[in-house]
Amino acid sequence: MKRIYLSIIKEHFEHHQQMVFLIGPRQAGKTTVSLMAKEFSDQFSYLNWDNLDHRKIVLEGVSNVASFAGLDKLTSEIPILVFDEIHKYGKWKTFLKGFFDTYKGKVKVIVTGSSRLDIYKKGGDSLMGRYFPYHLHQLSLGELERVDLSGKEINEPFQSKNQDFEKLLNNGGFPEPFLKMIPDF
Repeated sequence: MKRIYLSIIKEHFEHHQQMVFLIGPRQAGKTTVSLMAKEFSDQFSYLNWDNLDHRKIVLEGVSNVASFAGLDKLTSEIPILVFDEIHKYGKWKTFLKGFFDTYKGKVKVIVTGSSRLDIYKKGGDSLMGRYFPYHLHQLSLGELERVDLSGKEINEPFQSKNQDFEKLLNNGGFPEPFLKMIPDF
């Protein structure tokens, strides 16, 4: 299922170098949306902190991650790299700051996580100016009606033309139960 957040990420990468932070509740679709971003680049890499092999790559340092993502190779387009659940790493802010400062402009970075990505809770290295947070929400009628940005989203009211309201009411806004038509009781 295509989500509007994919259009948001595409537009972000067209106009900004900062990392994309996809923040939202569990099962809202952060990982799925980030994996769909591979359509924007032939060179796409994904690292999930919960995968022990991926964790080892991160723990071996910034240059090892860059090598894993192919940043040492000449390409015609800028690669995309996803860090999924990296906020579970105790030194994730320092790691991302060093990675971004070293490879800014050479890679597009997506970082996914829950509200624990709230970087203001604890001190440490500042990521200010290095990322834009995007809060991924459950499905809404607006998103079900259109998944592409038009530049006038706030000004354009719409009326649902199908049974999406009933589906949302009966199954909730989390993507998996909505798509499988599993009632949210």
